[in-house]
Amino acid sequence: MNDSIVPGDLSASSSAASTLARNRRRAKWETICVSVATLLVVGAGILGLWVTSTNSIRDNFQHYLIGLAQTASTLVDPALQSTIRRPEQRTSADYKRAMEPLRRMRMALSDVHYIYTLVSDGAKDRFVLYAQDSEDPNPSGLDDQDRVDACNERCPEMQQALGNGHSPGRAAATDQPVLDKWGALLTGWAPILDPQGRQIGVVGVDVDARVYLARLAAARKWALFGLAPAGILIVILGSAFYRIRLRGLAAGLALAEAAWRDNLTGLANRALFMERLQKAVERVRDGEQPLFAVLFLDFDRFKLINDTLGHKAGDELLRQIARRLQGALRVDDSIGDNETDSLVGRLGGDEFLILLNDLNTSTDASLIAERLLEALAPVYRIFGSDVHSTASVGIVTSDQGHANADEAVRNADVAMYEAKRSGRARSVVFDEAMHARITRHGIIETGLRKALGTDELSVVYQPIVELKTGRMVSAEALLRWNHPTLGLISPCEFIPVAEDSGLMVAVGQWVLKDACQALVTWRLLDAHRAPKTVSVNISRAELAMGSRLLDHVRDALSAAGLPPNGLQLEVSEREVVRDPEASLDVLRQLRHLGVSLAMDAFGTGTSPLAILRRYPFDTIKIDRSFVEDVTNHRDVLAVMHAMINLVENLGMSSLAEGVEEPSQVCVLQSLGCRYAQGLYFGEPVTAEKLLGAARPHAVALVPSMAL
Repeated sequence: MNDSIVPGDLSASSSAASTLARNRRRAKWETICVSVATLLVVGAGILGLWVTSTNSIRDNFQHYLIGLAQTASTLVDPALQSTIRRPEQRTSADYKRAMEPLRRMRMALSDVHYIYTLVSDGAKDRFVLYAQDSEDPNPSGLDDQDRVDACNERCPEMQQALGNGHSPGRAAATDQPVLDKWGALLTGWAPILDPQGRQIGVVGVDVDARVYLARLAAARKWALFGLAPAGILIVILGSAFYRIRLRGLAAGLALAEAAWRDNLTGLANRALFMERLQKAVERVRDGEQPLFAVLFLDFDRFKLINDTLGHKAGDELLRQIARRLQGALRVDDSIGDNETDSLVGRLGGDEFLILLNDLNTSTDASLIAERLLEALAPVYRIFGSDVHSTASVGIVTSDQGHANADEAVRNADVAMYEAKRSGRARSVVFDEAMHARITRHGIIETGLRKALGTDELSVVYQPIVELKTGRMVSAEALLRWNHPTLGLISPCEFIPVAEDSGLMVAVGQWVLKDACQALVTWRLLDAHRAPKTVSVNISRAELAMGSRLLDHVRDALSAAGLPPNGLQLEVSEREVVRDPEASLDVLRQLRHLGVSLAMDAFGTGTSPLAILRRYPFDTIKIDRSFVEDVTNHRDVLAVMHAMINLVENLGMSSLAEGVEEPSQVCVLQSLGCRYAQGLYFGEPVTAEKLLGAARPHAVALVPSMAL
C-alpha cells in the first residue's frame, strides 16, 4: 500500500488518505482486540499459575506428611503397642521402650511437634503413645498431652487411616492447618499393621505448618507480581502490532505465495501439488480435459550421498535436480493461477512429483519419463565432487481411473517401487497387478510379524547324504510358513519380505536355535543314525551384523549344549560378493569358533574363483541349475566336472543340490562329487521324522557309470 499523496492528483490523494484512515481504524480495533485477548490469556495463565502452584505445594506437603507417618508406623512395635491401654502404664518400662523410636524420630526432625499412636476401641478412640517425655518441655511452654487417654475428635483423614473395621485404612494427611494453643499444625496419618497384616491402630505426626503457609503466600505473591510485567509487555506488543499491521498487506501477498512453495527448491510443495492434481482429476471427470499423468520420482541411493558428503551436499543436489526437471519439461518456476499448466513439485526428501496436463496420448507420459531420465543421468557437480544419482519413476495416467488425487499419487508411488524392484534408473507404468503385489506384500509382512513365536512358522529338515555310502551325514534346516488364510507361503516369497522389513535377524536366530536343539535330540535318540552336523542358512541381514552374529551362534550352541563342530552355516555366493572384505572377516571369526562353513548356490553369482581360495569354506554347494541339466547337456557336464575337481583339489567338499533322478546320482558319482541333497534322498520333514526319512540304500541301487 502506498500512503503518500501525489501533488496535482487530488482524487488519488483523497483515495489514499481514505484507505490509510480505514487501515488505521482497522489496525486500531484489531490491536485493541488482540490486547484484550492477550490480557485475558495472561490473566488466565496467572490464575492457573496461582491454582497450580497452590495445589502443587499442598500435594507436596501432603506427600511429605504421609511419608513421615508411614516411616513412624514402621517404628511402632505392634506387640508392645497392644499391651498398653491404661493411663498408669505411661511410666512403665514397656511404655518407654515402645515410645523410644518415635521420640528419637521427633527429636531428629525440628518441624515435628508430636508423634503419637491411637487405637479404636469400638466407638471410642484412645491415645496410646506420645513421643514426648514429660521432662522434655515443649518449646511453646505449654503442657504436653503425655498420657494414655481417650481421643474425643475424629477428622476425615484420621478416619481414612483407621479404616472401616473390615479392611486396613490408607495413609492420609490434612490439607488445611489446624490452629490451637500449640500453633498451626498439619497432621499425617498412617495405619499400624501387625505381622499378619491386620491393622491394630494408626500413627499420627503433627508438623509445624508455618513453612507450608509461608510457601503458599510466596507462590501467590509471585503470581500476582506477574501481572505488572505482563501489562507492560501487552502495551509494547500492542504498539508493535499496530505499526506492523499497517504494513501487513504487501507482506501478506508475499507470504501467501511462499506458502505454496517448497523452501529448498522453490518448486510447488505438496499442498499446492495435491490441490492442482485434484482439480485435474475433476476436469477429466467432467470432460473438460482429455488426459493427465502423474510421475513419481525417487532418487536411488540418495541417503548414501547425505551420509558421505553431508546434508548440505544433499540439499544442493536436490536444487540441481529441480532445475534439471524444470529445464527438461520446459516449465518455469511459476506457481500462478493457470491451473492447466504442467507442474513440478517436491513431495519431501528426495521424492518429486510431476503433473502433466498437456498429454495427447497415454504413451506420451512414458516418453516424457524417458526424457527426464536422460536429463537426470549426467553427473552432478556438488561442492567440487562428482555425484551420480539416478531416479526411479512411477507413472499413472488418468485413463486408468482415479477417484481422487490421493489415489493417483498412491498408485504412482506403487509403480515407483516396482521400478526400484526391477533394477532402478527406469520408469514403470502402474497396473492393478502391482497394487495386488504391494497389497500381498503388506499382508505377508504384517502376518510375518504376528507369526513370530507361533506355530505358524516351523522348521523342516532335508537330508544331505554321502554319495559313496548313501549315509545321511547332515541335514539342512529349512523354514516353512503356514499362513492362517493364505495357506503355505513359499520361502522365496516371504524371506525377501523378512529381509526388507528387518525381521530376518529374529527369524534366523529362532531357526538357528531350533536346528541346534534338533541335532542334540537326534543324537540322544539314535547316535548312530543321527547326522554329524546340522546346516543352517545365514541371511544377508545376519551377515551384516558382523561380530554380533558370533554372539547369536554362541548363544544357540550354548542353549542346546551342542559342540561348534556340529553346526554348519551356509552363506550364498551372492551374499559373499556383496561385501567381500566384511564377509571374509565374519566368516573367519565363525571358522575360528569351530563351526563348519558352506557356500550355497555356487555358480549362480559373479564371484571370482579366487574367493574359493581365500575364504575358509569347508563345503561348496553346487547350484541345482547345473544338476538339472547335467544328464542332458555335455557342456553342463563339463562345467560340473571342472567345478567338482576344482573344489576337491582345494581341499573342500563338493555337494550337489536339487538331485531328483537316479541318473543324476549316477553322473555325480562318476564325477567324484562327495555329497548330494535333493528329493531323491528325501523330502524336507519335521525334526521328529528325520531319522526315519533317510534312505541309505538309495545310492547302492544306482549302477556305477564312468564319463
